[in-house]
Amino acid sequence: MIISQTYEDLIKNKDEKLNLVYIDVRSPIEYKESHIPNAINIPVFSDNEREEIGILYKQKGKRTAIRRALEIVGPKVLNLYLKFEKHFQKNTLMVVYCARGGMRSSAVTSLFKEFSLPLVRLKDGYKGYRQYINNELPEMFKTIKFVSLYGKTGSGKTNILKEIKNIGYDILDLEACANNRGSLLRGIGLGERYTQKTFESLVFESLLNRKTNLVFTEGESRRIGNIVMPKYMYDNLLNSQKIYINTPMENRVKIIKDEYVKIENSKDEMKEAINKLRKYASTKEVDTYIEQLNNDDYDNLIKDIIENYYDKVYSTKDKEFSIIFNNIDNKKCAKSICEYFLLD
Repeated sequence: MIISQTYEDLIKNKDEKLNLVYIDVRSPIEYKESHIPNAINIPVFSDNEREEIGILYKQKGKRTAIRRALEIVGPKVLNLYLKFEKHFQKNTLMVVYCARGGMRSSAVTSLFKEFSLPLVRLKDGYKGYRQYINNELPEMFKTIKFVSLYGKTGSGKTNILKEIKNIGYDILDLEACANNRGSLLRGIGLGERYTQKTFESLVFESLLNRKTNLVFTEGESRRIGNIVMPKYMYDNLLNSQKIYINTPMENRVKIIKDEYVKIENSKDEMKEAINKLRKYASTKEVDTYIEQLNNDDYDNLIKDIIENYYDKVYSTKDKEFSIIFNNIDNKKCAKSICEYFLLD
């Protein structure tokens, strides 16, 4: 008998002593598009094999597709088992899922349970998981009091959020969930962009583990790189309590420099980003930035871009702040913010 559970059952009835390991048996391209956070991809079929079986199903029917699937999987069974076994540990439950909780996850769960692996099939698969996220995330946002940190580029908002988390308060790092930053240099050193589904999954995961309904986040525009916040999410954050972080120019330059310059291949990526400024700045200005970059004159480069680009496009005219914090030191600023809300 195949034991199956919904994602809702798994998270609501989770034994704290039991470690859930999600195993995604979909093809690599399906996994890459989006998956349950921290899920491990052990594909039953390659991308090409999955496509082949799908075509057979449409053209020649279910039985022909099943026979071809078994022909493909047969030689792989030992290798698949060894990959599953690698993640077997005491007090671990492996949750297996495919696209809809169908043939792939059912077959794997049924077979490997007979080999004494602690497996359960995720009912309705990734589709069921996504449906749960789509239903629950808007409701979750209604219950949370957000405090949004605003400030000009380089104010240290992300660093302050991390310090707030270290103190023990809950945070939602939207830029981390989007794997992007809301600035000209947003993608440098971050690698491949996340999909919209991945972003929403990571937001849900972050808020699911919160200790209270007071959550600190960073004030963002609705678009973060290629990610667009759903309306319910953006409207909630837009109506949150807002605080402003005021940081001296020299600190802002250092924060941006520390964030970008030490990254491998950052110079090439910075050059590409700076060249995009040609739409907004004169050729002479951009050429000067490129020359500063080539000469490793990062302090002047960053200061010039802050003054001539970042600060000119940053506006808070439509926002009211409950308090302003001066940020000379990220840790001290985070402590002051926490103390303010502890006493509030």
